[in-house]
Amino acid sequence: MAPRQFQVAGAQAHVFLDSPSRVVGNGAANSNDFDALWRRAVLFGNLATSDPVLEYVGRIAGIDPRQIAGVTRITANVPTVMTEPDSERRADQIAADRKPYRLDIQPSQNLSTLNVFTQAPSVPEAQRLADAVVPALTQYLRDLALKKGADPSSQVQLTQTGPARGGMLGSGKKMVAGLTFMLAFGISAALLAFISRRRRRPGPAIEEPDEAEPEPAAPGRRLSILGRPADRGPLPSGYAAALAAPMPAVALRRPSLALPRVRRTTLRRRLVDDWPHTTRLLPWTLAVMLAVIWLVPFNSIVLNVSLPIDLKFDRLVLPFVVIAWVLGLALGGRGAPRVKLTTIHLTIAAVLIVACLSLILDASYLSFKLELLTGIKRLVLLGSYATLFIVAASSVRSSEVPAFLKYTLLLAVVCALGTIWEYRFHYNFFYEMSAKLLPGIFQVSNDAESSAVDEIGRRIVRGPAEVPLEAVAMMAMALPIALVGILHANVKKERILYGIAACILLAAMISTFRKSAFMAPIAVVLTIGYFRRRELLRLTPLLLVMLVVLHVVSPGALGSIAFQLRGDHLDVNTVNDRTSDYDAVRPDIWSHPVFGRGYGTYEHKSYRILDMELLRETVEVGAVGVAAYLLMILSVIAVARAPIRARRPRDAPVALVAAAAAVAFLVVSTLFDVMSFPHCPYIFLWMAAMLSATVTADDPEPPGEPQWSS
Repeated sequence: MAPRQFQVAGAQAHVFLDSPSRVVGNGAANSNDFDALWRRAVLFGNLATSDPVLEYVGRIAGIDPRQIAGVTRITANVPTVMTEPDSERRADQIAADRKPYRLDIQPSQNLSTLNVFTQAPSVPEAQRLADAVVPALTQYLRDLALKKGADPSSQVQLTQTGPARGGMLGSGKKMVAGLTFMLAFGISAALLAFISRRRRRPGPAIEEPDEAEPEPAAPGRRLSILGRPADRGPLPSGYAAALAAPMPAVALRRPSLALPRVRRTTLRRRLVDDWPHTTRLLPWTLAVMLAVIWLVPFNSIVLNVSLPIDLKFDRLVLPFVVIAWVLGLALGGRGAPRVKLTTIHLTIAAVLIVACLSLILDASYLSFKLELLTGIKRLVLLGSYATLFIVAASSVRSSEVPAFLKYTLLLAVVCALGTIWEYRFHYNFFYEMSAKLLPGIFQVSNDAESSAVDEIGRRIVRGPAEVPLEAVAMMAMALPIALVGILHANVKKERILYGIAACILLAAMISTFRKSAFMAPIAVVLTIGYFRRRELLRLTPLLLVMLVVLHVVSPGALGSIAFQLRGDHLDVNTVNDRTSDYDAVRPDIWSHPVFGRGYGTYEHKSYRILDMELLRETVEVGAVGVAAYLLMILSVIAVARAPIRARRPRDAPVALVAAAAAVAFLVVSTLFDVMSFPHCPYIFLWMAAMLSATVTADDPEPPGEPQWSS
């Protein structure tokens, strides 16, 4: 046991380079002179963080050179993929990150200057370290020139523009203390609630015997009747007559396990109050939140207010949903939310707990790397996903689930139509309308134009998402609603409408030109086929219709994706970059194998961009976190199995939709970092909430219950 260091100080200094003949400020100098100086600046930046120069720096600053980590960042005119470290470079970075002192040199991209940044446990040490760079480098060059027999006066002149300025960069002690308190408080509250509920649960019914024979009185003992001792005299005449009368026969029944019946009046009253035919506030706030998830590029919309956290658009809408939920809990009544735990709740809680532990256990290292706050922000976002699940699972009635799923499908179709429009006419309706309709306090960032292409020449078609892969994942998780609707609809008109919706969703996925537009829908179809083999065979004619519709709605897109899947065209940058990630992250995994380096802390410009969620989870939360993440997805499938096999008209379609959506989410988790794009986890947990609301219903499925095709 040892105290951990959370205090981090920093300092900065600026150095410019000039030749002995003073090129800087000389009007007669030409551009070639400045280009030569700029190249010297890049060379000197690398030299300043080398081991020989760090020996001079440590001696001048009064710091042990073995405790100084030197880094030089050169990113001018270099593609991003070339700046991503491989396994050897990353291993060297991890070894250097454990040192308490850090020297970061950044040459300018077009000037002959060096920007010096330092980190140390205290401000004076950080300033001394920054001020020691110029004299150390000058002394090293002078000693080297004398050793080689050169003239020291002809070397490049280094001039620091002023003394280094320093200050505290922050301390993660309060954040770690607050996070530890909230984790301990949450776990303790959950355990107390569980124990309290177990103690309040009634015990099993005890069956009484059919006939009870009175025991004979013991010799020498007189019986008391109705609590009145017999030796206190005779009873009144009324009591005596009552005792003399014959006892009526009582039929004792065994406890019944049958579910209670629902009266027609109660059922009719509840159906009238179901969403969308209701005045309850909470379902309508969920409907608004769902519309924001599907139709608004909320992760690219930021409130222009200086706050500790980034206020994205979804984090402005979700609090109103939570407030309505809290008010419903406080007011109580028949329509109040009721939290009923399922396996899905427990696995989501496990993901949150592991994410918190990964930040707490490695907080000192993350605080020194200035990445702790980034992890806290990502943890808040993860809590937002879980909050939507808890609110939806506890407030949506089982009889309202079919209506909400149809509403989800409608929003998905609108999203797909907008994506197809973007593909055909090079106009992103979602981003453009958000920029026009929202007030000026919001900033809508649209980094990619609708006519832009990626590094291998594919069009960037993304709809309301940030990247095309995210749009594919969104519509893939909505596709099961349309396919299951075709299987369970009793009216031909409804089957046609569901078929049209499925064609539109597939056409929108194909229009993104991504290979995942094949893989994700195939996973959905295989999942439905596993549980409904015979029913799915009836959809074979629909496949031919879909192929024709896809070719008409998104011409050329289907052939482009098929061309990318050919074996001789898989050797492209997008594929090679993914495969190179596996070897590059080995040092991070082996340095933190159990709980990872910290949730949400790998998204840094000096690291790699991991295009696989399972790989990113392995790096950030370790083996325990990956297990919790997989269990969260598999728990949805496990909970859905029983209702699917029971084939109840109300429960089975919902369970089948949730299971297929979970499989689609698992597949896309192997294709890109899905948790970094909020639309996808929001939709996945919404589907899981609909399943939870269905399986935890208090009442059985009575006759007249609204079915999937109503």
